[in-house]
Amino acid sequence: MYTIKQAAARSGLNVPTVRAWERRYGVVRPERTAGGYRLYDDTAIERLIAMRNLVERQGLRPSQAAEQVRAAGAELASLVERTALTTAESAEPEPGPPARRDDELVGVFLGAASSLDVPAMDRVLDEAFAAQRFEGVVQDVVFPILRRIGEGWSDGSIDVAVEHAASETIRRRLVRFYDTVASSGAADVLVGLPPGSHHEIGALAFAIAARRAGVGTIYLGADVPLASWLVAAQTTRAPIAVLGVMDGADVPAAAEVAAALHASPRGTAVALGGRRAHEVGDTSGSIMLPASMDDAVRAIRDLLASPESAA
Repeated sequence: MYTIKQAAARSGLNVPTVRAWERRYGVVRPERTAGGYRLYDDTAIERLIAMRNLVERQGLRPSQAAEQVRAAGAELASLVERTALTTAESAEPEPGPPARRDDELVGVFLGAASSLDVPAMDRVLDEAFAAQRFEGVVQDVVFPILRRIGEGWSDGSIDVAVEHAASETIRRRLVRFYDTVASSGAADVLVGLPPGSHHEIGALAFAIAARRAGVGTIYLGADVPLASWLVAAQTTRAPIAVLGVMDGADVPAAAEVAAALHASPRGTAVALGGRRAHEVGDTSGSIMLPASMDDAVRAIRDLLASPESAA
């Protein structure tokens, strides 16, 4: 038997997510000690692993994944094995929670950020990611938080310490997601920011979503020098590079990187995403990615499947 911390570690989850999946979806029903502490057996660990695989690898909402886990019965071991080996297309999401709920989560996070209460910010993220698909949380909770914080920083109502603490709390959570999602082993896409650009959360979130969809993704990070983009393209032979362009100041550097990658011996294709990406695309011949995370990943998968990419 395992404590909740041990169960979380064995299943690759965190403790709040285990609690949320137990409470909301009935995926596990732990025994209790005389002191009221939860105890999980090996079957409970398998159920948590299957749930995690269905959500992280196959893109199901937790409620959809829970239905499959609860219905597995004696076939649970087979479900665990099957979901561990496959990465399916993102499932059609169920209708998400009302916008008011997402707005509420955003508001609670901002309140915690204003007090520099990192544990409270983490709890909001735990709740959000336990309730729906990764891509949905990024679009409906994370990005609105970042927009609100950016606006507050610009008008002076939010201190830079608050902006840094909130952004870093989110970035750390996304890094854990990136490390958790298994790579396909291929080097299909390079993702990063042009030199001088530091607002990396959108690019990192896209790299995670691409990995979740089975795209072999290498995340280069923020502020990548032009020469390093060329080295990475030559070393990995990745057919596509995805550049995040968030601010007006990023546009000249992004245009320079895109032009250099186009002119490189391999002629690396460049796809652009972010608020100011359209200002680069018209001059570089690059591909503009849709604003929707799911649509952007689908566009990259289509590009990889094209004859030009295979060549």
